[in-house]
Amino acid sequence: MKNDKTGFLNKNRHLKLMIILGLLILATVAAIVTSSLIILNRATREHREQIIINAAQLAAERIEGDKIDGWFENGRDEDYYSTASILESILHNTPYLQYLYVYQIRPDGCHVVFDFDSGDVEASDFSDIIPFDESWEELIPDLLAGNSIDTMETKDTYGWLLTRYEPVYNSEGKCVCYVGTDLSMQGVHDYVVNYVVFIAVIALILFLGCVLIGMRLYIGASRADEMDNMIARQQRDKELTREIIEAFAKVIDLKDSYTQGHSFRVAQYTDALAREMGCDEETVEKYHNIALMHDIGKVAIPDKVLNKPGKLTDEEYSLIQSHTVRGYEVLESISLMPEIAIGARAHHERPDGKGYPLGLKEDEMPLVAQIIAVADCFDAMYSNRPYRSRMNFERVVQIIKDVSGTQLSPKVVDAFLRLVERGEFKDPDDDGGGSTESIENIRK
Repeated sequence: MKNDKTGFLNKNRHLKLMIILGLLILATVAAIVTSSLIILNRATREHREQIIINAAQLAAERIEGDKIDGWFENGRDEDYYSTASILESILHNTPYLQYLYVYQIRPDGCHVVFDFDSGDVEASDFSDIIPFDESWEELIPDLLAGNSIDTMETKDTYGWLLTRYEPVYNSEGKCVCYVGTDLSMQGVHDYVVNYVVFIAVIALILFLGCVLIGMRLYIGASRADEMDNMIARQQRDKELTREIIEAFAKVIDLKDSYTQGHSFRVAQYTDALAREMGCDEETVEKYHNIALMHDIGKVAIPDKVLNKPGKLTDEEYSLIQSHTVRGYEVLESISLMPEIAIGARAHHERPDGKGYPLGLKEDEMPLVAQIIAVADCFDAMYSNRPYRSRMNFERVVQIIKDVSGTQLSPKVVDAFLRLVERGEFKDPDDDGGGSTESIENIRK
């Protein structure tokens, strides 16, 4: 009777702990989704604001301020039409830019220097005078004085816009007109909603997986006296954990169209390197799971950036780099596997301290991160991508040798080279082809 009562109390305690864990995980998921939404909103607005600033400044640089008054006095000439062509090209080649116009501001209104048809809005003619409306009331003193104007956000009959007025100066430093640029913010709301739904789905899968693991552990804890059954359940839990992690790895690889199967290949290479370096099978399995999840932060990167076919801007590259920290923030809350977040944050660190996000050096880097870095680097070069074929195997091996001690850990590279000498890593179907260009050319 006493044993039954104790067992009942233990079960109640385990159940309460599981409920508390579930609530903590839900709170963590909510925090992740909320913070992701805030970060995305801020990043999206900052990105579009930078686009409109660049477009306005570029247009202002292409206008010769000394000719504005001459055009109004003597009429348009060849330089006017040449400038108009350049401005129209800026309008049509800048993403999201909806309107571009140039006004000379006078007390009686806006005197049109340049204007262009855009969508359903017909352009005004040269020298037309557009009277000031209510939206200009607060701006008129600064515009008449030739002062700089901060970027504005408006929602009116023209839509949801970011507006920038960039002054154009003549050779005497006097503001002679303003370049006006309006950038559309339409679609941002839908984009943010879709992003949040995607993150919420991923978070829900993670939550359900953790709850399922917690239930398994609860059942195992309540039957601690049944050793044989406990061992069997632990094995099933391991398989379930692996299946959940592999499911996440598939989600990660589906997110990035350029690197299909990358997470699984990196995990396989990590297994081989860990064994070669003397790790036991329990450690190898742990490293395998960590490697599968090393790129989970990519789910937080917008598709248009992650799968961009052309060269990334500095801002986009910075956003890509943030996948290490974002992955760590997602995984660190999994208390059942605390080490799983290590690979996500540290796999782009370097022995010479020039990696990111923390700038760790070799003796500060976790061993699993050093191993994943070599596996990740090898697969990046020795795998086919939609935009290029894999590199020549011998060239890949030579590049990894060359960066040993700077980009990659020397002891892991030594293990890699031993495996290469035994015929591992090389694809059996490799006929010796592949690019032999420098890695910098491949990156370009």
